[in-house]
Amino acid sequence: MFKKSLTLGVSIILPLTLVIGCSESSDTPSPSTDAVSSPSNGKYDKELTITVSRAILDASTVKDDLEAKMLKEKFNLVFKAEDYSRNDWATKMTLMFSTGDGPEFIPYSRDQWKSVEWMSSGYLRPFELDEIKQKLPNYLKIWTDEEWDTVLKSTRFSDGKLYFLPNKRTIPVQTAWQYRKDLFDKYGLKFPKTPDEMIDTLKTIKDKTGLIPFVVPGNSSSPLWAVSTFFQMFGFPDLLLTWNSYVDPVTKQFYAYPLASDQSRDILIFLNKMYKNGLLMKDFATATADQTNKLIAQGNHVIAQTINDPSYMDGQQKAAAPDVKWAWVDNFDHPSSDPKKTIYKKESYYSFWGPAIKKGTSQEKVDRLLDYLNWAVSDEGQLWYTYGKEGVTYEQKDGVPTFLPTMSTPTQAQGDKLANFGINIGVIGLGGFITPYKSFDETFNKTKLEMSKVIPSKPGYYGPIEPILQLSDADRKKLVGLETTLNGVRDEYWLKFIMGALDPSNDADWKKFMDAANKAGLPEVVKLRTDAYAKANNS
Repeated sequence: MFKKSLTLGVSIILPLTLVIGCSESSDTPSPSTDAVSSPSNGKYDKELTITVSRAILDASTVKDDLEAKMLKEKFNLVFKAEDYSRNDWATKMTLMFSTGDGPEFIPYSRDQWKSVEWMSSGYLRPFELDEIKQKLPNYLKIWTDEEWDTVLKSTRFSDGKLYFLPNKRTIPVQTAWQYRKDLFDKYGLKFPKTPDEMIDTLKTIKDKTGLIPFVVPGNSSSPLWAVSTFFQMFGFPDLLLTWNSYVDPVTKQFYAYPLASDQSRDILIFLNKMYKNGLLMKDFATATADQTNKLIAQGNHVIAQTINDPSYMDGQQKAAAPDVKWAWVDNFDHPSSDPKKTIYKKESYYSFWGPAIKKGTSQEKVDRLLDYLNWAVSDEGQLWYTYGKEGVTYEQKDGVPTFLPTMSTPTQAQGDKLANFGINIGVIGLGGFITPYKSFDETFNKTKLEMSKVIPSKPGYYGPIEPILQLSDADRKKLVGLETTLNGVRDEYWLKFIMGALDPSNDADWKKFMDAANKAGLPEVVKLRTDAYAKANNS
């Protein structure tokens, strides 16, 4: 199956603007990566070829595969890669694993991408705790003891073992509202503080400009991702589509499946008003990223809850709107339906994805991979995966690595990406396993670092709590099957409510939804989740 070498594979990473985090490494002098240091003890005299499969979002031309060169020079490793579109990757991987094939190394596994199924089926090799301590000391250094305890409890499988290495999020708060300040100023508008003000303000802009105020697509896992931005306005975490359950940060009450409960009716009434007034793109449920990017480039989209730097947003619309000026909302205020309680997006310690190794991979290859991963989270590895190669993608200015003018950055949309140099294919690097180098956030994420101080200190602001669940293997399989059906029913009826085929304020229409949800297994899902939450928090 693995016919394409790394140098021939297509590559892409999530845009560099999606990178988050702040390294906790020491302030030792920056290592030079003009040439990656080579082993001197003969440990890697034998070349090893390891099969790899990666989920690719878009195709980027690799002009010089620096990662392949680094792997060869430093670890005498060759990654023989077979890459697939992200839409097809999980299905193809599951098929390969089930037939005894499949890659030896997965740089970026995700629970949404069947990795839980792979753990359950025995396709992946566990990372033993003693092995992590002995072979991955740099990895353990990025966590405090409290963080690692929480991460381990949250990401271990039902057998108590860890089958992937979660990456660390190190900016506690990095998402806030942005808006087209040039348009708001032109029409004498203030950023809204409530859902009703949101609708009135966006209607004014639409009436005066003809622009679609909010343009975001759904994705293959759920079309509702397009509108999850607005969940927080009504006290729900915006990651609820991933979590399904959450714990109220004020009352500490556990909600097993709130998107099929009376709690969600106010959200749907709001979203229906947004859709009915043309404030959402009409085909948000089916639009592709290319379609929405085209609309945004034409000047549509005037509000966003995002981690992207405002200058990056400017670059997306500059051609159609020369006077465009995006800005963070002053003091990072967040619209809320409850003036006494505002939920902001508080990042977890970790992301539920990271590198994994196929069961049955030889110990020789496992040892080489662990050496590579341990280096990747060292100061030298973080610098390399954050900035690339000195003289090719960055230069040192006053001791600080600085991207060359030819490179795309969080503040410059145009230019080469690291993926054009073979770096971060499949997101082993930024946005995946690697914590960004310590200077990156001070250079590009100063506002996000400020958010992490300002937002949590605001009165009435609370970070949502992601629940830890403890499920047996049998219950996990049962829950996955039930939720696959239930989530499909949820999406179907939510779209009907949003687009006006049903009225969320009408009790008879709401009963249709609840009857369908109950038939799809809602009571069983609630019980399984509630019992798993109680078990995890009483153990």
